[in-house]
Amino acid sequence: MYMEQYLGAAEGLLKRIREQQFDTIERAGILVGACLRQKGAVCVMDTGHMLQHEAFLRAGGLASFAPFGFAMTVDNPIEGRVDPLTDPTTIVGEVALALSRSRLKSGDLLIINSNSGRSALVVELALQCHERGIVTVGIASAEQMRRCAPTHPSEKKLAKVVDIFIDNCTPYGDALVPVKNNEPMCPGSGIASAHILWAIQATAIYVLEQDGLQPTIFRSVHLSGEEHMEAQREAHRKRGY
Repeated sequence: MYMEQYLGAAEGLLKRIREQQFDTIERAGILVGACLRQKGAVCVMDTGHMLQHEAFLRAGGLASFAPFGFAMTVDNPIEGRVDPLTDPTTIVGEVALALSRSRLKSGDLLIINSNSGRSALVVELALQCHERGIVTVGIASAEQMRRCAPTHPSEKKLAKVVDIFIDNCTPYGDALVPVKNNEPMCPGSGIASAHILWAIQATAIYVLEQDGLQPTIFRSVHLSGEEHMEAQREAHRKRGY
């Protein structure tokens, strides 16, 4: 049955992450803990998968995690003219504007989740974060990156431009289960990235506890109501972690 194949493949994927990426995830979690200890910000940019919802305002999750995203849309279709967003210099300017408009500053940390890790946008973002003193953690598929051509002018991919790179251990093409006379199904990058994110948070919380600090972990709104969650937010604003 396809379900049995998927469950087995998913279990194998999580096992590979534990066996192959444990030390790297731990290092990322230590960096997150160090950032929060200094009352820095930890943000997550996701290029369109699970983390854009999974990382924030979740029961059992750190209140310190915040989203980072940007989009510039211009309604100006002119036949026969090339879209400027295909020009690398345009991407440089767009990323610079986004970072300048954001609240990120030196000493903060940005997690960048991009399964292929090859797009000019995420590579440029990591490069400019480095220039601004913002620590970066990249999550992507090493196999996908290896087999995809880069689009950044430097010909670099995410693994080469972030401070810490974590392989989500998914296969080329992402899907885990072959289907007869059809495309393979059940992508692994969503569950893998979420698994890695929570492992990073678990490490960061432990690091803060070792320093005698008690970070704000959201309780389910169904247990205590919105009033309790708002009180947690207010405590987080005062403590900074």
